[in-house]
Amino acid sequence: MKLSIIVPVYKVRRYLQNCIESILQQTYTDYELILVDDGSPDNSGIICDRYAQECDKVKVIHKKNGGLSSARNAGLAVAQGEYITFVDGDDTVASGTYYYNMHILLSNPEIDILEYPVVKHYGSPNNVIISSNPEKITGDDIFPDWIRRKGYEHCFACNKIYRSDLFFFIRFPEGEVFEDSMVTPMLIESSRTIFYSDAGFYYYYDREESISRTYSFKTQHDRYKNLVNLYKKVRNEYKMQIESYDLLFKALDNLTDLLRCSDGTKEEQKAACDALRNEKLSIGELYRMDIPAKKKIKFTTFALFGTTIHCRLNAMLHKKLC
Repeated sequence: MKLSIIVPVYKVRRYLQNCIESILQQTYTDYELILVDDGSPDNSGIICDRYAQECDKVKVIHKKNGGLSSARNAGLAVAQGEYITFVDGDDTVASGTYYYNMHILLSNPEIDILEYPVVKHYGSPNNVIISSNPEKITGDDIFPDWIRRKGYEHCFACNKIYRSDLFFFIRFPEGEVFEDSMVTPMLIESSRTIFYSDAGFYYYYDREESISRTYSFKTQHDRYKNLVNLYKKVRNEYKMQIESYDLLFKALDNLTDLLRCSDGTKEEQKAACDALRNEKLSIGELYRMDIPAKKKIKFTTFALFGTTIHCRLNAMLHKKLC
């Protein structure tokens, strides 16, 4: 078997049939579809069982609720394919996506990860197509190239097909939110060859109830923590100064969002600020950067006063404007 498609299922009754049908209607047929019912309280598990009875390609795992990472890990534990891909239970995949991209992978067995186009916020007026020209990246330039492409801004696990042995030592962190922003850099760094494909589409829907739209200290902190770690890796290990500043500014923006959350304690907020407290940037460095003037003005308070004052002032300003 060539491809294992893992679909975590939790409270997606309204969308699950469309998701499964978009997979079963693919013209590529050498796959198994693993539906992981993560203790869903609606009848999503019943829908999964119905498809398993009707199609021998479908396997179902029923488990106690443990979150998205736990469900993906449960699927990885039983997957038989040489390649792995993920689909969220409320998203869909365009017709022909696996046919064209599996042809590329099977013709180029050295490829460890293939990334294909994604339509972010599909079905909303704010939909954005994220795509690249076809390109193969190899060797030591894989991770720096991913940083230069700003891959961390769309760290999706789902619009990629992976060689299964990449997950021999890597699993999704259970109990974390925005786990993709932690695991994707690890998978990129572990790869020897990556291919950016322009074939197919992953349709990432804009749902009011999705985790990515949940605003709390916990969700914002997990995203912020992963950005800080990535920033320090790029700055210290890869010595990519210009690119590290982009990550620093993004982390500071996330810290501002974190400080706006009403459910974080003062101790938690202080610990979050401490993660970047020693990072410094002079006014001269800031204004010599090749960045928009608006961004230079925005981060002037950071250059003058440091992390805590800059982010608290911006958090207060956002609260007044909302």
